[in-house]
Amino acid sequence: MNDLPGAAASARRRINVTFSPPTPNGDLHLGHLAGPVLNSDICARSQKILGHDVAFATSTDDNQTYVVTTAERLGTTPEELIQHALDSVTKSLELAGVDVDLFERPDAHYTDFVREFFTQLWLHDAFDLREVELPYDAETGEYKAEAFVTGRCPTCLAHARAGVCEACGLYNLPGALLPVTDTASALPRKPVSIWVLDLERHRSLITNWYRTTDVHLRPDLAKVVTDTLAGRLPYIPITYPTAWGITVDWDGPDIQPQAINAWPEIYVGHVYWLQQARLDSRADCDELVQFIGIDNGFYNAFIYVTLSLLAARHGMPVTLPRTRTLTNQYYMLEGRKFSTSKGDVRWAKDYLEDVGRDRARFVLALTSPELQQAEFSEPIAARTIEARYDAPLRTIVDGLAPLAGRNAEGAPSAWWTSALQASRQRFEDAYRLENFSVRKAAEALALHLEVLALRCEHLDTDDEGEARGALQFLWALRTLGWPVAPDLAEHISTAFGAASTVGKAPLLADLTTPPSSHFRGLTVPAAPETAGPARVSSGHHKR
Repeated sequence: MNDLPGAAASARRRINVTFSPPTPNGDLHLGHLAGPVLNSDICARSQKILGHDVAFATSTDDNQTYVVTTAERLGTTPEELIQHALDSVTKSLELAGVDVDLFERPDAHYTDFVREFFTQLWLHDAFDLREVELPYDAETGEYKAEAFVTGRCPTCLAHARAGVCEACGLYNLPGALLPVTDTASALPRKPVSIWVLDLERHRSLITNWYRTTDVHLRPDLAKVVTDTLAGRLPYIPITYPTAWGITVDWDGPDIQPQAINAWPEIYVGHVYWLQQARLDSRADCDELVQFIGIDNGFYNAFIYVTLSLLAARHGMPVTLPRTRTLTNQYYMLEGRKFSTSKGDVRWAKDYLEDVGRDRARFVLALTSPELQQAEFSEPIAARTIEARYDAPLRTIVDGLAPLAGRNAEGAPSAWWTSALQASRQRFEDAYRLENFSVRKAAEALALHLEVLALRCEHLDTDDEGEARGALQFLWALRTLGWPVAPDLAEHISTAFGAASTVGKAPLLADLTTPPSSHFRGLTVPAAPETAGPARVSSGHHKR
């Protein structure tokens, strides 16, 4: 695979990027932003500067039971909660410059698509009808599952909700949790028939997928796969006896319809929204890149893989591109896990307004928990932004001011040629999908600024090679830094009178062509940039 500039036109690939759909039970906090959300945006942008055709889409996850439990706790309705959360998340994405092609909430067309997808698999005998025991509330006549059920994980003993344990990443049926007094897990259990995806029945399909793929998993997800395959694979509820969600009547007209489990639904949502983003129901792509928290790792590694393989086997409207699932670990808030319910949060919107878009993106990328747990400390973040972003930029602005009116065309000095080659290589290594890393990208940005600032302190403005080299090194950051700091890239465009980078990626293939216009001086606002040029397109297409 060749994703470097200068490759033949045929090497231009179609890449789909998505992140776990936010559950609309609140706004985004910094844990969300530093994990899947910012990672996916930087990835999508990085592939655009490499010249690839990128679609980037997701939606809210309206059918999660967390919506119901949160609405009950807050004394509101699920619909009011969903709409409020959608508005809040959309605003936070805009403030963060997360440049999605499509960010919407499920509608009637989506519901029909999901129902038809699962019904077709059901007709092809992909699911099994199985009697299970679920916690049952006799007073309300309701079975309890997913977010309604809490207890202790029978594998690692951590506090968990039904489904995937956030601590160990393994799956627990609602009735499998060790009961905790006065919770739904302590309710009497009652047998009920539900439809399940028996992963053990499809073991050969799953193992063949992992045996033949050339995509390497990050260590945390690889462990989930290894640990799960070491024993008998579990069966996963496809339906639950509840009215919340997308209902199906597979059991006949005389049996109460059941709702599709919202976790398997997410895979079908990715299929639907990416098709919508490309305006093509059969749109193919060369690579799908999914960004998720490790707590979603099991679903992606087993349920989504199995559903995609079964759908492709039965001729349904899906493709099987190279699939790359990039997980992140947990982001801690000064030693505590980000938790909306416990009040341990720093809301993304508030932080972005306080700090500014590029500054927030830079420090969150630099400390992203992409491979291991990381910690956010606001005082440390502030010192990092000042030392590694603001201070170098101030030096650069002042050091390059005497070059206003000069042109960047022509050969730079040998020092600058070597420096630019080294910096470009660092950025390219960070952006290459095989070892994609936002931490490395942010570090490359910091080092680029550091080198330029140090040189600007003693820049010989009378040396044409030195002057041209400094200007070309700054110009290169317009492209190399655009995925991480899009507003800075736009300020550099303005400094050279170049085309805007808002909504149009500068291409790495054009990096060696310096701007023909004279340098006008770089201006970077010191105050937070909450209404700068980077933008998000929400609720509609921009392709």
